[in-house]
Amino acid sequence: MKSIYGIFLFLFFLSPLCKASHIRGGEILAAHVSGQTYKITVRLYLNTQVGASASAAQQSVLVCFGDGNTKEFSRTTDTPVMLDGDIMASDYVGTYTYGSSGIFQISTLLENRVGNLLNLHNSQNTPVFLWTVISTQLANSTPVLPYLAFEAGARQVFSVDLKPTVTDADSMNVKVYRASRPSPGSCAVRMLDHTYMFPNEVSSNGTFKVIAATKKLEWRAPEVVGEYLFALLVEEWRDGILISQSYREGVIAVTDKPGPSVEIPPYQNAETESSQFGNPITSTPDSDSPEVSLSVEAFPVPTQDFVTVKAYSKNRSVIKLQLIDMNGRIIRESSTSNPEFSTQQQFDMRSLSSGLYLIKASNAFDSVSQKLVR
Repeated sequence: MKSIYGIFLFLFFLSPLCKASHIRGGEILAAHVSGQTYKITVRLYLNTQVGASASAAQQSVLVCFGDGNTKEFSRTTDTPVMLDGDIMASDYVGTYTYGSSGIFQISTLLENRVGNLLNLHNSQNTPVFLWTVISTQLANSTPVLPYLAFEAGARQVFSVDLKPTVTDADSMNVKVYRASRPSPGSCAVRMLDHTYMFPNEVSSNGTFKVIAATKKLEWRAPEVVGEYLFALLVEEWRDGILISQSYREGVIAVTDKPGPSVEIPPYQNAETESSQFGNPITSTPDSDSPEVSLSVEAFPVPTQDFVTVKAYSKNRSVIKLQLIDMNGRIIRESSTSNPEFSTQQQFDMRSLSSGLYLIKASNAFDSVSQKLVR
């Protein structure tokens, strides 16, 4: 009997180690080999101290290729990176040949993200979903950026160079991005995680953005000590055509570091700058105007199938989005579960009759609307 109790006790203490949180981010790189064959690298940033046993046990990842096929990739190399030497960039590498040319999402879904991230609710139980979209109609390799594990000083300007270390002649654009989450299913569809806050939203002060001209990620300036998730979308363009999109995650550890502090600028929503996030923004609240507290944007207009709706609130609040027909009936509706500065939702219009509709956004302070043609 004692031996049975001993086994249960052993399993009780072992299970947290097996499920330890150790993944701090990652990315997927695709390099053209020949024809429809690509070398694919899943790069994970692993914690080698807290969660060391789980990091050591992470010897493979399951990769979805976007054509219905999957393959297990084995761990090939480990490279120590910054952050006091406790972060390892681990690469899982394999090759895959597509049966025909097309546009494909390469993805992987992983559990055991690090906990206690200040800007992601319940981060330890939120899966890591990495994806890259490539067009195999053209020979191309996605850009290789610096490792995405950084340290920053509280109340100091954080700035890092995101210029690629390996690239080709294609144009590249880097944007800050909202964290991705997977749809249900083994090979998931990418979705936006609305529990994620941009790092500067935690204190509701300062700016967090990519400086387009220099390809530098800048946070001006962290205030709250702790660890923050950040996400980037790297786009490649050739002759005006988008040929790849790579979603990449990393962590910034903010500590009290020696050095002069800076004045924190007023809060700026990371999504309001058209060069940094998504489609052009035409209705962003003017932060200097006391009259405007909310704005809404819907695109594309007109639409045949789906419409994306973005709303921006000057003050953190619960934001409600509604799709309303000309008879005043609410056809679609959603709202944020927590007070937010912004939200984005996609409404399915395919089953609706052609005609005029209204997109309405509202919060505790105001309501605004935009007309939409189906």
